[in-house]
Amino acid sequence: MRVFDTERQEWAGSRRERLFNTERYLDLPRQRNILQRTAIVLTVCAVAFAGWALIWKDEPEPYRPPAEGAPVDPGVTDGSTSVDPTTDEPTASASPSAVPPAGFEALTDSEGFRIAVPEGWTRDSAESQYGIDIVEYRGPDGIRRIQIFQVMEDSPHASVVEAQKAASTLDGYQETHVQYVPDPSGGQAAEHEYTADELSGEPDTGSSYHVIDYRFEAEDSENYALIVYGTQGGVSDDERELLDTARAWFCPPATECPAPTGT
Repeated sequence: MRVFDTERQEWAGSRRERLFNTERYLDLPRQRNILQRTAIVLTVCAVAFAGWALIWKDEPEPYRPPAEGAPVDPGVTDGSTSVDPTTDEPTASASPSAVPPAGFEALTDSEGFRIAVPEGWTRDSAESQYGIDIVEYRGPDGIRRIQIFQVMEDSPHASVVEAQKAASTLDGYQETHVQYVPDPSGGQAAEHEYTADELSGEPDTGSSYHVIDYRFEAEDSENYALIVYGTQGGVSDDERELLDTARAWFCPPATECPAPTGT
């Protein structure tokens, strides 16, 4: 006999049919309860797995010890001098491993280069059309001086040739030589040595000026000029010592150079 099942909202079969088809006639609330519990368990498992995956992804890398030592900033080596940040004036300090000849001091100019000049000389500068400013160190007598500047020509020799053309127009100009010369850095260098009765902007000394115009490729692969001035009536070796010492200690801006030895 078939009866209407109000809970299932359908006609149910006989008792015998229910006995042989038990899965079909399980209690519906019980089925719903089982399904709900199963869904909850699956949801909890999914959340737990997602959290584990996120933590594993953010796992920090294994510790690696830092590299020994620190990068060296560009500049001069130990034993050089530095520029006082509160002023444009060069500052001097003695090197523990090398010092300039007696009567000279090593300076780091405000333009960034290192050089050695006689103690007590004053500094002046003028704007240049190329590279660093034209820097000049002058002695107390007002005559002897050292000029440093950067040149735009492709080679030291080409720069010296151009400078020689200009110097040849000076009154009383007498060329000593224009030639290639060795440079302490091993790069190219050329020199123009001469005398003249006058120099632009300089006083009349009653004697000819003695000039050594030295142009060279420095350690930064840029070309520079070191020009020393004296008088013909003085000792010419004085200008040569000025030049040799200045060049030996010269180090271009933002470049690391070893302190010279044997100077």
